[in-house]
Amino acid sequence: MEQGEIIIEASRVKQRRNISEDKGSAEVVRAGSSGPLYEMARPNILIVDEDPVNLKVLADTLYEENYRLTAVSSAHEALELIRSASWDLLIADVKMPQMSGHELTKQVRQHFDITELPILLLITHSISEESYTEFLHGANDYVTKPVERLELKYRVQALISLKQSIDQSLRMETAYLQAQIKPHFLFNTINSIMALSEFDMEQMRNVAGAFADYLRYSVDFINTNQLVDLENEISLVKSYLFIEQVRFGDRLTVVWEIQPALRFKLPPLSIQPLVENAVRHGLLSRAKGGELVVRIYQAEAGACVQIIDNGKGIPAAEIENLLSLTRHNTGGIGLRNTNRRLVQRYGQGLLIQSEPGRGTTVSFMIPLDNHPVS
Repeated sequence: MEQGEIIIEASRVKQRRNISEDKGSAEVVRAGSSGPLYEMARPNILIVDEDPVNLKVLADTLYEENYRLTAVSSAHEALELIRSASWDLLIADVKMPQMSGHELTKQVRQHFDITELPILLLITHSISEESYTEFLHGANDYVTKPVERLELKYRVQALISLKQSIDQSLRMETAYLQAQIKPHFLFNTINSIMALSEFDMEQMRNVAGAFADYLRYSVDFINTNQLVDLENEISLVKSYLFIEQVRFGDRLTVVWEIQPALRFKLPPLSIQPLVENAVRHGLLSRAKGGELVVRIYQAEAGACVQIIDNGKGIPAAEIENLLSLTRHNTGGIGLRNTNRRLVQRYGQGLLIQSEPGRGTTVSFMIPLDNHPVS
């Protein structure tokens, strides 16, 4: 079996060294020296324990598996890494002085549910009924210390499999969103092309070309790429908006405010669902329509994407439901999927600001640390 990679993140580590003499190929380096962790094909496991001996035991146990291990000695260090990269499993000791494993779990659960980031707790005794109740509020599983190696391997494999299954489900949901051409949009576009053929052949060719581009970009995105170039996403959005502007005329005004020479990668279908939602539910639900602004610029913290409309707005209660990571509402699959994928990758998702009758702004940030903007 392919051996894993081990990274120790701690202030006491000053230089590259081996984690044990009998595992010469296992290097101990500072986290981040090998590039963004989420780009690695192997599962990423974050281990937090204040005791270096425990860290070594855990690392030695999981070393022979095909994992990328990152070890830290405090919950605060773990939280910083969780915010900056994507992880498949968090293993945490319950008893740590500055922040316990239970408190760490509670903080992680504010951003990731039990399927998006599984947590395995290390406890020193059989779990009591009271502790079990607290455990159920956040952790997925636990192992009693001293750790039995085979049990640890099985429990880690089970939680990694859970995470991979959820990731696959999200990718399938995204592929479904990418692959589906909504029947009403399909038929309405074809009808528009047919109607234009009667009196405006040039505009008919324009709409047909935009429709062909829309279909092509939709099919191209069905590949399993985790990231796409901004220009590809924008091309899909432009094709969609061109068709809708031809169909609805003055009811739909589009303003593009994209910073020149701005290039970065982002998850596919991050912008398209936001634009379509703003057009269909925010603007065209009103008889007079309105204006849509697509604004993308480089901010201090990264690349900022904003979709702004002056449509009917969204009630506060509905916003909370749309962005909930734990509720599975029947509507808004595009927004919910986009939000979950952004949170999973970057630790932060969509920000929706709205006032009924005045419009909505939906925005998100692509951190510079993960995807340099050029």
